[in-house]
Amino acid sequence: MAPSSKSERGGNRKWGPRDHVIRQLDRVKITGQLSSRLFRKLPPRLCVSLRNIVDEEFLQKGHIFLGFTKCGRFVLSYTSDVLDDDFSFYSYHLYWWQFQVHSKLRLVRQVRLFQDEEIYSDLFLTVCEWPSDSSKVIVFGFNTSGNGMLMNMMSDENHRDIYISIVSAPPTSPCTDCRESTSGPCLLHSFMLHTKYQVVYPFPTFQPAFQLKKDHVVLLNTSYSLVACAVSVQQAGNTEPNQILYSKQSQHRITCSCSSSSSSPSSSSASSRSPLMPDQFCSSPPITPPAVTRAREFVAGIFRRAREASGLESQERGEKAGPSTESPPRTSDPESPIWHRPSSEGHGRPNTGHTEEPSYVNYTRLRYFLGEVTETDQESEYEDDKISLPFLVTDLKGRHLKPINEKASFQGQHLNVEQLTLDFEYVINEVIRHDASWSRQFCSFSDYDIVILEMCPETNQVIINIGLLLLAFPGPQDEGQLRPKTHHTSLKVAWDLHTGIFNTLSVGDLIEVKGQTSGSVWSTYRKSCVDTVMKWLVPESGVRYVNRMTNEALHKGCSLKVLADSVRYTWIVL
Repeated sequence: MAPSSKSERGGNRKWGPRDHVIRQLDRVKITGQLSSRLFRKLPPRLCVSLRNIVDEEFLQKGHIFLGFTKCGRFVLSYTSDVLDDDFSFYSYHLYWWQFQVHSKLRLVRQVRLFQDEEIYSDLFLTVCEWPSDSSKVIVFGFNTSGNGMLMNMMSDENHRDIYISIVSAPPTSPCTDCRESTSGPCLLHSFMLHTKYQVVYPFPTFQPAFQLKKDHVVLLNTSYSLVACAVSVQQAGNTEPNQILYSKQSQHRITCSCSSSSSSPSSSSASSRSPLMPDQFCSSPPITPPAVTRAREFVAGIFRRAREASGLESQERGEKAGPSTESPPRTSDPESPIWHRPSSEGHGRPNTGHTEEPSYVNYTRLRYFLGEVTETDQESEYEDDKISLPFLVTDLKGRHLKPINEKASFQGQHLNVEQLTLDFEYVINEVIRHDASWSRQFCSFSDYDIVILEMCPETNQVIINIGLLLLAFPGPQDEGQLRPKTHHTSLKVAWDLHTGIFNTLSVGDLIEVKGQTSGSVWSTYRKSCVDTVMKWLVPESGVRYVNRMTNEALHKGCSLKVLADSVRYTWIVL
């Protein structure tokens, strides 16, 4: 029976705050989206003042509080101390505080970051956690400006130092291995890994949402190469190492699966078809897990949209080869030796008859365990010339971990550190040579900028956009013009972290640079990358996300208002 009055139909009902929240939550069920404006303020019982839970002495020491860890049980802070009054070298320490509502914070761990580095400026810090890996955090630090006489003496405006520390986190509950160990915490909860490198202008953007999207793996843009680093602890009793990156078996499997449709020699036309096509993703074997199939279809859709956006026609071609081990200057011409393709079959395709490591794959793996390091160990630690970034591996007290010989068998806990490298200048030359319709016009490139557009952890595909400044001769339509002119373009490439193989997705047209500075070119290019990412964007899971904490507010001369645990709706008011 229908309501007989407005009041019965709810026409005169007064909606209170509680009803508003209920309506918003009902909308969440329908749309699947929770508005950040719904909980702008929390009730006082869920808010605590920092001064009430931290002793004044710690605040006097200059602790900068960053935020909550994903589990909500720890709050992180850091300090920066000047080591030398004459030269103003900085020392950074990271702190874990155990948090319970309305109880005092309890300090459970402190470590020194960027071991043994003489840091001569205040750093912009970002502390991140992987989507599902709570065993460690990664800290990125870089100098933002030339503050102080010493920094001006030791660097220039075209270079920027990048400092990285990967630090094991304290366990949220008692660890059996730590309890049974007589020498302190187990390796899983007591290792630190440090590295440092320089980047050049245009400085690579830091994209934690993509660079840390795969658990245990970090993608590092060194300006000359993309280095995928995997850091994991191998538990005692496992006879085979848990290899996360390059796999000969997966390389052989993928190559063979594509050989039926890509066996013919490829042409050097720009109108080329990637071997990783949607039909191949959809025709997965029955044993493939559904999640992997969905991930492959997702990546295939990205590939398809990239090709449609570029207007390229589809033709068969083989895979491109991976990186070289050299880092030449950021310029090249067609006569450079980097043009020569490494030994492989046909158009850069590995031999499908065996699983020997292709000559173009730049992969290394080092293992470490808790033990005393001798001088011989330190001398042989980085003897492999394929290592792109040298790592310093220590325990929490800064003592070096002992490297294990690759052929040695070891049954205890040990740390696996893997590196797989993609050399940008090799990729640029190979893509231009084989896939650019304007390759005959190409003279040389002078600079480039790389932006990661997507990373799919299920299929191990990294999609990058390469912005390129180059010199090119006039086309056939420009008769009478003989001198090369400056142009810019972009190349979209997919890189497989399991095979080391890269594939061209699209090659942009040449656009002449008229009166633009390189700064304006790169600004426009990065804006176009942001637009592309927003078109492809898939909302993150409420649980699987990269947690990110920074000291950005400090560098802006202000302070955070609150430290928010958005999952458990708890605030620490600063």
